Amino acid sequence: MKGCWLAGLVAVLAVFSPSVMAGWYGYLDIGPRYSEARSGDSDVFMDSRGSFLGFAVEQALTEQIDLLIQAEYEIDADADSDKDFGQNDTFVGLATPLGSLRAGNLETPLRHLADPVDRFPDTIADPSELWNGDIQATDSLYYQSPTWGGFRGEVALIRHDADNRHNGVSSALWFESETGGIALASEKHVTGDHVRRHRVTLFRSLGAFALGFTAERESQPDQPDTLARLFSLAHSSDKRIFKLQYGKSDLEQFEEYLLSVGIDFLHSNAFGSYLYLHRHEQEEGADFHHAELGLRFSF
Repeated sequence: MKGCWLAGLVAVLAVFSPSVMAGWYGYLDIGPRYSEARSGDSDVFMDSRGSFLGFAVEQALTEQIDLLIQAEYEIDADADSDKDFGQNDTFVGLATPLGSLRAGNLETPLRHLADPVDRFPDTIADPSELWNGDIQATDSLYYQSPTWGGFRGEVALIRHDADNRHNGVSSALWFESETGGIALASEKHVTGDHVRRHRVTLFRSLGAFALGFTAERESQPDQPDTLARLFSLAHSSDKRIFKLQYGKSDLEQFEEYLLSVGIDFLHSNAFGSYLYLHRHEQEEGADFHHAELGLRFSF
């Protein structure tokens, strides 16, 4: 329902406001996937996870205040999926010299700390499963400060529909320079009542190489703390990117470890292809192997 009224508002503004800056954008990622368990069972299927289509609007209300509207939907039309469409960042907001404020369906500030490190997002062995709840909050009020001297802050207030749930809060502090940066984040009551999560991210560029590391500790009442960490290394050239990633988690219901290697081929700014190999272990002695070959288009 929220996506419907936002889409309607976008359409009205585009028709009746000639000065509005609006346009479609999208990303298509499609290709065959191969998965094999240690037991010998294997599967081959087509997948389009990570693909999305969106429409964005920017309207100047005054010289210093802009209205922001975005409606974005994920497209996952593969044979194994029971849900072909999902809602990504969909919001209305304001951008001012004092920062931006958005309300709607948004990823949490803590979730964004994986962005400089994660080299294999939305893959068949998605490293987000190392964390217990890299979520997209459906009822979120999100503030992002301007950048001062490389520093910026982000905070999101998250309302839960259940009457007996505490409302959540997620916050992050970033420092970025031309060669790297560091970020710290914490949240409470987001993935569950009284659940606390703390994450740190470090990233650095050394010529053609890029290194990243992120680690998260989660605390729950009456349960031992869990720790998950992810390390990545990439080498970029004009036509290709070689990348390696390793993750390990203490969460029993998810991967014990995850190893990924891959090559991105950059044919143009809007078109690319890739080959990825993954290996992960959900429990001791239970290894899984995955291979992905695909094409990417963006506009």
